[in-house]
Amino acid sequence: MEQNNKFKIPQSNEFKESFPWIGGDLQTIRDSFCLNFKFSENTEKILVPVNNINSNQHKGEFILGYLEFPNKNKIPKGLIFLTHGLGGSTKRYGLRRIAKIFLDDGFAIFKLNLRGAGSGRYLSKNNYSARCSNDIISAVDFLKNNYFLNSKNLKNNNFLPPFFAVGLSLGGTILLNACLDYKKKDKLFDGIACVSTPVDLLSSSKCIEKSRNYFYQKWLINRLKKQVIKSSLYENSNFKNKELINKIKTIKEFDKYLTAPMWGYSSVDDYYFKASPIHRIKNEISKLPATLLIHAKDDPWVPYKPTLELKNSLKDFKNCIQFLISEKGGHNGFHSPKGCWSDEVVKNWINLSLNNK
Repeated sequence: MEQNNKFKIPQSNEFKESFPWIGGDLQTIRDSFCLNFKFSENTEKILVPVNNINSNQHKGEFILGYLEFPNKNKIPKGLIFLTHGLGGSTKRYGLRRIAKIFLDDGFAIFKLNLRGAGSGRYLSKNNYSARCSNDIISAVDFLKNNYFLNSKNLKNNNFLPPFFAVGLSLGGTILLNACLDYKKKDKLFDGIACVSTPVDLLSSSKCIEKSRNYFYQKWLINRLKKQVIKSSLYENSNFKNKELINKIKTIKEFDKYLTAPMWGYSSVDDYYFKASPIHRIKNEISKLPATLLIHAKDDPWVPYKPTLELKNSLKDFKNCIQFLISEKGGHNGFHSPKGCWSDEVVKNWINLSLNNK
C-alpha cells in the first residue's frame, strides 16, 4: 500500500477483501445487494436556498439535506457533511452506511442531496456538476448560520463544533472544488476525506467508456436520465425534448448536452478540464484543509493513476494532504471481513484529527 510514513491511523491495517466479494468488480457492486438503513430517530429535513446557476440571485431553487443527531442526550463530537457520487442520493446504501458509523461514534451528520438529485429533484430546474461549489458553500453557510449556534444539539458555549466533510466518488471531487473555490480566509471545513474520487474527469470518462464497463455505464446513464426526467428541469425547460434525452447513451454525451452548457462551459472538454481538481490542487493547496484521499488500484470506474500522480507531485505537502492507495477495494467498495474498511479509516482519521487539536 502507498502510504505516508507519518500517517498513522488506529486500526488502518492493510485492506483485505471479504469473501465472496473478491476483485474490483464484486467489491464495487456489493452495496447494490444491501438494504438501506433507516433514518435515526433524531432527524431534521433541511431545505437550503441556492442561487441559480451562474447567477447571484435566488429564484426559488433549493437543495435538500438531512441533519441527523446521535440518539444520546449529549452534544455531538462534531458535524460530518456527506456528499454522494454520480447518479446517487442520500438514499444510497454507501452514504447511509458511513453516516451510521459516524452517528454511532457520537457525531452529528448532514447528508446532502446534490442539486436535482434524490428526493430533492423537484426543488431545482437544474442538475449538479463536479464543480457546483456555490451549492456546497451555500449549504455550509446555511448550517453555520442557522444550526451551529442556535441548535440545542450542536450548541457548545457558542463555539462552532468541529466540521468535517466526506465525499464518495464524485462527491469528493465536488468537495475538493468547493474548498478551492472558497473565498474567505478561513477553511471551508476542518478536514475532508474523499473515497474513490476522480481528481481528473477526462481520464475517468475514458475509463468508464471501455468496453468492459459497458453495463456499468448503461446503469449509470439510466440513473442520470431518470433523474432528469423526474425533475423540474425536464418538466419546465427546453429539455422536454425527449429525442435529446433518448439520444444520450454515454456519460460524456450527458455532460456534453446537459452538464457543460447548463453550467456555462464552452464544451465538455472545457468542463472536464476546469472541474478537475488535479489541475488546481498543485498550485492552490493552501486553500485545502487537512485532506485524505483513499483509492484502490483495481477501481473499475475511476483510474487510480491520477491520484498517484497527484501524490507524487505533492511530496513536500505530506502534512496537508495524505493518500492511501490500496491494491484492492474496487470503487467505493473496501468490503473487509470486519465491515467497510474505508469507512473505519475515515472515522479514525477524523477522530485522530480531533485528538491532535
